[in-house]
Amino acid sequence: MAEFPPTPLVGTVVHGAGRGKGLGFPTANLSPAPGTAVPPPAIYSGWLARPATGGVHRATISIGTNPTFGDSSEVHVEVHCHDTSDDLYGERVELWFVARLRDTEKFADIDDLLRAAHEDVRRSDALLATAPRPTTPTPTP
Repeated sequence: MAEFPPTPLVGTVVHGAGRGKGLGFPTANLSPAPGTAVPPPAIYSGWLARPATGGVHRATISIGTNPTFGDSSEVHVEVHCHDTSDDLYGERVELWFVARLRDTEKFADIDDLLRAAHEDVRRSDALLATAPRPTTPTPTP
């Protein structure tokens, strides 16, 4: 597994295009805090930590331009939480990276994208089953 920095990617959850939810893979779109280093575009396995609640959730993370949809050159950070459907809008969260799963890619159609997303979540779950969880953040008042 690749080495990742000992500090998380920190940011605030913002509204995105809403496509993930419509496809059955809701995502939290992250606006990174100024000065926060963002890993290169790829699909990653990791943890989403919520300092406001003290929660830590399994996550599959997509960093990239959403090439299948081809409507943006802007790099997005999108997180699919495996074990919560909580509303995270406006919440400050931390992403702790565990492994790089694959490159981002442009799929021929939505069905191919969904097959890859299911496989990404399966692989991420398998990796996270043995990966150390980050220390549960102390809830902030």
